[in-house]
Amino acid sequence: MVATASSSARTFVVLGSAAATVITALLLHPFTPANAPVASGDDGMLVTARMTSTQILRGASDQNLAVTITAPAMRVQSRPPLSLAVVIDRSGSMSGEPMENAKAAAARLVSKLDAGDAFSIVTYSSGDETVTPMLRATDANKSQAMAAIAMINDDGGTCISCGLVRGANELARSPVIGGVQRIVLISDGQANEGIYDRDELAKLAGDTAAKGTSISTVGVGLDFDEVTMTRLADVGRGNYYFVEDTRHLDAMFAKELGGLAETVAADVRLVLTDRPGVHIEEAYGYPMTRAGDHVFVPVADLRAGETRKVVFRVRVENVAATKLDITTVQLGWRRVSDGASRKAQTSVQVMVTDDARAVAESIDVRTVEAVEQVNTARAFEEASAVYDSQGADAAQQIIDRRVQAIRANKALPQASMDKLEAQSWEAKDDFAKA
Repeated sequence: MVATASSSARTFVVLGSAAATVITALLLHPFTPANAPVASGDDGMLVTARMTSTQILRGASDQNLAVTITAPAMRVQSRPPLSLAVVIDRSGSMSGEPMENAKAAAARLVSKLDAGDAFSIVTYSSGDETVTPMLRATDANKSQAMAAIAMINDDGGTCISCGLVRGANELARSPVIGGVQRIVLISDGQANEGIYDRDELAKLAGDTAAKGTSISTVGVGLDFDEVTMTRLADVGRGNYYFVEDTRHLDAMFAKELGGLAETVAADVRLVLTDRPGVHIEEAYGYPMTRAGDHVFVPVADLRAGETRKVVFRVRVENVAATKLDITTVQLGWRRVSDGASRKAQTSVQVMVTDDARAVAESIDVRTVEAVEQVNTARAFEEASAVYDSQGADAAQQIIDRRVQAIRANKALPQASMDKLEAQSWEAKDDFAKA
């Protein structure tokens, strides 16, 4: 459903597709490395954790840890109940067709809700307003909401953060117990009031996702800010769409609600604990917060049989021990079928040695591949953002550095190296054509 609106937007969409190829390989091909610690919940949820090698050289170094989460492949009988906040941009930049498309999208989404769902309609410009407070999705309530949507007019600035905060507050009032909570943001993404820095907006979206509410975004208008809208959906653990033609709305929201129908685990999150001599530095592509020795990473709602991989950068200090505890990994989630909170836990250890050959022989190739896939996807996203502000040359330099890093990784199988390199050259060529 993503369409193009300008050369800049087109470039981002193409690179988004290239990154999606890498990320799809990362997310949808589950693997359990030999001898990897495995923890299982009583409902079949699996979590495994593995370093790129089971032995590491003595001395301070950065290492990578891959955590794999796999939801049970069960048959879902019906869609879980949904608590939905539809957040509509009614700023002056939405005047004309963008405003009409936004209202059409909101009305179409409301019309598809079931009686067991609940929803609210929020608008924002320089401030924010609740047009329809959180209500059960009865036919009467949906009709009233659609009439209210039709009366929305454009005016003022664009305070996306205002709309997101009010949408989250409305969801806190939902009468639905359990189920799935989601904000659908409909906007041109051109924030100029409230929080308008991209990084700060992304932090707000990530914090919202960490509290159990995912964010999907719908871009409208020929001059919409696709970088912002895509990033909010990414860190918000939702989906991204672009409305160019209202004829596609039915298919677009069928996909959105269809994905919810297969959801078996909501509010999925990881908690990792530093061990002596070890510090978890970052989670590639995921927001991470720290409290003392613990780091917290919201993942995403999981569909039946779905796999997610989260790769961490870990700092290991120079230690005297020959066996080192790296971290304890705790997976938490809410089972959608009954709302029950569940947990599973595993841990990771490595041997510390002075023998470089032993380290090389202990490398886990599949984990190395996962790390390189993540780093390549991150490079594509970074290049897209740099292109938007600095142009094609700066973006291509980022791709060049990624190719050099791929070639330098001697543990990466040749076939994987060739594939990632080809995708990188394709991305670089797209910048040249933009």
